[in-house]
Amino acid sequence: MSRLIAMAHGFWFVTLILTALALVAGGANAQQRVTIGIVTAMTGPLAAPGKFQLNGFRLAEEEINQAGGIAAGGTKHLVELKVYDTRGNAAEGASAMQRLASVDNVPVVLGEVLAGAAAAEAPIAQDNGLPFILTVSTAPNLTEQGNPFLFRVNAHNDHLTVALADFVAKQGWGPVAFIAWNNDTGRNGVNGMRKLLGPQKMGYVGYFNTGDVDFSSHVTNIRTSRAQAVMLLMDEEPGSLAIKQIRDAGLKAHLIGTLAMGSDRFLKRLDAAKLDGMVQYNAFPPNVEVPRIKNFAQRYKAKFGEEAHGFAAQSYDGLMVVAAAMKNAGTVNDRKKIRDALASIRHDGVIGAIQFDKTGQANPPVYVTQWCSDGRRRVIHPDSMKADCGAG
Repeated sequence: MSRLIAMAHGFWFVTLILTALALVAGGANAQQRVTIGIVTAMTGPLAAPGKFQLNGFRLAEEEINQAGGIAAGGTKHLVELKVYDTRGNAAEGASAMQRLASVDNVPVVLGEVLAGAAAAEAPIAQDNGLPFILTVSTAPNLTEQGNPFLFRVNAHNDHLTVALADFVAKQGWGPVAFIAWNNDTGRNGVNGMRKLLGPQKMGYVGYFNTGDVDFSSHVTNIRTSRAQAVMLLMDEEPGSLAIKQIRDAGLKAHLIGTLAMGSDRFLKRLDAAKLDGMVQYNAFPPNVEVPRIKNFAQRYKAKFGEEAHGFAAQSYDGLMVVAAAMKNAGTVNDRKKIRDALASIRHDGVIGAIQFDKTGQANPPVYVTQWCSDGRRRVIHPDSMKADCGAG
C-alpha cells in the first residue's frame, strides 16, 4: 500500500514539474503586448468627429495585430488601445493624460478632437516625457509652444486655408462672411483667412458656442452685410443646422465649409440641393483614383460599412507612424527613444508623406472639393488632382 502511495506521489510530482515547464515555455513564447493611450471625444457634442478618429485608430490596431504586431527589440508586440473619453473637455483631457502618463504608464498617446483639450493635455505629456501625437486638432499654435514631445500628423488651419483662400480669391467672392466656433480653432481659422484674403474681402464675423443650434441672428447679419460667400468654421452637426437655416432664409451666398462637411455622412443630414456648389477643404477625398487613398477607403468601408473620413485616415496614419517609430527605436517602452524616432521619421501614409518639422508639425497634401447637384463631389484643387463629380 505504501509503495502505491509513493508511486502516486511521484507521478503527481512529475506531472507538476512538467506542467510548470510547459507554462514557462509558453510564457517565453507568448505574444508580448504594448498599451497605447488614446484621448478623444466619445460622448458629448464632439462625439461625431471622435467616432471617426477612434475608427481610424481601431482599424490600424487591427491591421497591425493581424500582421503579427510591432517588431521592436527582437520581439513582436500586439497593440492594445487604452481609450479615455475626454468629451473634448480641457479638464477631463488633462485628467486622462495624467492617468495615462503615471498610472497606465503608456509609452505614447494619440488623439484629441478639440484644440482646447489638446492644449491642456500637451504640457502634462511634456512634463512626463510622454510623446503625444495629434491627429485631428488644427489650431496652429499647438505646435508652436516649443514642446519636443508633441507631434501633429494632420495639416493645421493655416495649411488648410491656403488652398481654399486661393480658390475663393480666384472666384472674386467678396465680402466673405464667417460663422465660427468660439474657440481657438474657430478664431484661428478666421484670422488665417483674413491674412490670406485681405481685410477688404472680410465681411461679417460671428462666433457661436458648442451646443448652439439657433443661427438666425448670424443669418440676419449675413444678409445685412450683403456677403457673397459664407464660411462655416464648425463641425458637421452645427454645420448642417447653419446651412439649413441659411438656405431656408433664402440666402443665395456661396457656401464654404470644412473637412467635416465633405462626406456622405454629411449629405445624409441635408439634401443635395442645399449643398450644391459648396466647397470645403479636405485632407482625404475617399473616391479619388489614387491607390493609397482608394485602398484605405475600401478597407475602411469593409470594416465600418460607411465612406472613409479624413479624421479616420489621419488617425490611422497616426498609429501607423507610432508603430514605425517603435520599430526604428527598437523599443515599445522607452518614451525618449520613441520621441527621437518620431522626430526623424519619414512615413508614407494613406494621407500622404508624413515627416515632422522642427516644431513637430507634418505637412500632408490638402485638397479642395465641391458638392455637385447630384450629391456627389469633385476635386477642384490642386490642379494636378482635378476630377469630375464622383471623385471627391
